[in-house]
Amino acid sequence: MFEEKGYLILRQLIPQVMCDYLAENIKVLEADGPLSYGDEQVQESSATFAPVVTEILLDILTPILSSAISCELCPTYSYLRIYLKGAVLARHIDRPSCEVSATLCISSDSRGIWPLCLETADGITEVNLEPGDAVIYKGMEIPHWREVFEGDRQVQVFLHYVKRNGAYEEFKFDKRPHLSHQMVGPRQ
Repeated sequence: MFEEKGYLILRQLIPQVMCDYLAENIKVLEADGPLSYGDEQVQESSATFAPVVTEILLDILTPILSSAISCELCPTYSYLRIYLKGAVLARHIDRPSCEVSATLCISSDSRGIWPLCLETADGITEVNLEPGDAVIYKGMEIPHWREVFEGDRQVQVFLHYVKRNGAYEEFKFDKRPHLSHQMVGPRQ
């Protein structure tokens, strides 16, 4: 199904209690200041590349996502973005480290669901994700975007992969020696 359609929706990939746990960890990140306001893709957001909490999620979900799409995946990197009112994600495709991508909704402070739009051979599909839901898609092939965010805040985690033994396997770990959580040693 994934290979034919180019995407697969995974309802309740992680349970609400895990979303709550991640949301609290992300608040700590915000308080410590490692998130930057805005990025190249979305000005009305705060974001950071590969924080430890999302790198662990990337790592532990690798076998689950591999099984879901019947393809062995190698993790490349994670990305955390907190969308704020007025945010727009322009239509785009991803770079080679994102051969297979998943976007996971952690929390949303909004009256309604803010859809992710995917353009496939079947046309445009609006994917509505509740906290804990994810969509895994061919990031380099499927154009994707979001229209204007009307809510106040939505926390989204992006998990990126390449296919093991595939054309982009050289991008494993995003060409880093390992994932960032594997760089954390004992505290002195």
